[in-house]
Amino acid sequence: MVKKKSSITKKQSSKNVELALQKERVLEDKILIAMANTSVILMSTMMGALTQLVGSTMGAMASGMAEAMGSKEASDKVDKEIEQGLPEIDAKMKVMISDLRKEIYAQMKQKRQELKAMLSDPTFEIGPRIIEKYDFNLPKLTQELDDNTLSRYSQLLISEDVGFGKMFKELTEWINALPKPGGESK
Repeated sequence: MVKKKSSITKKQSSKNVELALQKERVLEDKILIAMANTSVILMSTMMGALTQLVGSTMGAMASGMAEAMGSKEASDKVDKEIEQGLPEIDAKMKVMISDLRKEIYAQMKQKRQELKAMLSDPTFEIGPRIIEKYDFNLPKLTQELDDNTLSRYSQLLISEDVGFGKMFKELTEWINALPKPGGESK
């Protein structure tokens, strides 16, 4: 009878350990994905702004040069050509961001074991908790997301959605406060 209880206790203990490891892995996934998605949103927003800035700067310079050397018609033609080229530049930027997102997700999986020791720091758990406080009727930033969903999050940032702006500020502060490899923290 004693052996039977011991066997049951070992099985329960084994299941408890397995459950704890599974919960730990899920939390690690949420942390890594939250960091990746926050970074991708920030980069895509910055790239979008850069595209618009470069396009308008190029347009103004080329238009001014065309007007100085030719006429108002030449200037208008240059403006129109640059304006027509912006969607192509924007599309290329989106492909670049998409490739970057895929690369970040792949690197997370490859470097998971290296990062495991760092992720045990409770500071890392703050990010997923921040995300869980907010609802934007989109999949959470703690999940691997497709390009369309990340784009919708970027639009929330660009349109200065108050709730998203607040969450994003908290997330960037969290990322900046995370311990760095080698024990340094910012």
